[in-house]
This record gives sequence, structure tokens and C-alpha cells, in this order.
Amino acid sequence: MKIKIRSIIITSLATMITAMPLAQASHNGHERNAADLDNFIVKAKVVNVTPIFKYVTINTPTERCYKERVTHTDYNDGNRGGRMLLGGIIGGVIGNNIGRGESRKARAVVGALIGSQIGSSIADKHAYTQQYAGYQQRCDVQNVSETRKQIEGYNVSYKFRGHVFTTTMPYNPGHKIKLRVNLSPVIN
Repeated sequence: MKIKIRSIIITSLATMITAMPLAQASHNGHERNAADLDNFIVKAKVVNVTPIFKYVTINTPTERCYKERVTHTDYNDGNRGGRMLLGGIIGGVIGNNIGRGESRKARAVVGALIGSQIGSSIADKHAYTQQYAGYQQRCDVQNVSETRKQIEGYNVSYKFRGHVFTTTMPYNPGHKIKLRVNLSPVIN
């Protein structure tokens, strides 16, 4: 009888050791975490994936350059400074050569002043303004707006135990989606 009891104990232990991995597997063949038997992951078939779009406006500062028609004015003073100087020298020499004595210096000064005035008058006759048209490059900065279509996420429909469920995901899961199944009792 001792041998029979011993063989029953050994057979029971062997059966328990063999059955432990099977007890940890779920009914559909997915392995469960032994420490968390009421929370496990299964895969479900994805039946539809639809991208969710959003529109984003991007402002980019852009420099735009163009040629603008402008009018330039040049002024030629008829060489006023040179003509006044030359007129003053000639007038001073002439005034200095007319007459004698102390008054020669005064006549030279008066001659120089008169000669300068004559030089200025001659410069006025030769002075002119000239206008001409040209182009000048101008640049300004403008914001160029561009609206872009971006994927914000995906609406994913999947089938689990004969029912279709829909969720939103940040990426396309492909043909299968992982589901975390959490078992908990229903308390009425």
C-alpha cells in the first residue's frame, strides 16, 4: 500500500507540473502572464483604417524685390567757384594796374569783387539742371501663407468576437491590432 500511495503522489505531482503551463494559457492559445491572469493581450483583425486630416497654415517670410522707376535730377552750377575765382583774379589785376598810389590796393580789391561778380554771372548762364529716368531696386518682406494637409491620426475599425469596434490611433496598425483584455467581475 505504501508503494501505491507513493506512485499516486508522484503521478499527481507530474500531472500538476505538466498542467501548469496549460493553466496559464488562455482558451484561444494566447499566453498569459502568470502574475496578472486577469489582464492579457490578444490580436484582432483590422477591417478599416481611415486617416484623420488637419489643415495647418504656415507663414513664411519671403523677400520680394522689384525695380521701381525713379527720376533723378543733376544740377550743374556752371563751375561757379572756378569762374568767381578767375573773375576775381582778373578784376584784381585790372584794378591794380589802373592808376597810381595808395588807391591801387583799394582799386585791386574793388576790381576783384567786381570780377568775382562777373564770374558768378557767367556761371549762372552756364548752370543747368538735368533730369533723367532710371530704375532702382527695392525690396520688402511679405508673409507667404501656405496651407498644408497633415495626418493627425487614424480611425481604426477592428473585429473582436464577432463585433466591430472603432478607436483612434496615432499610427496605422496594419492588418492586426493588439488589444489588452482586462477581466473583472460584474457586480450588480
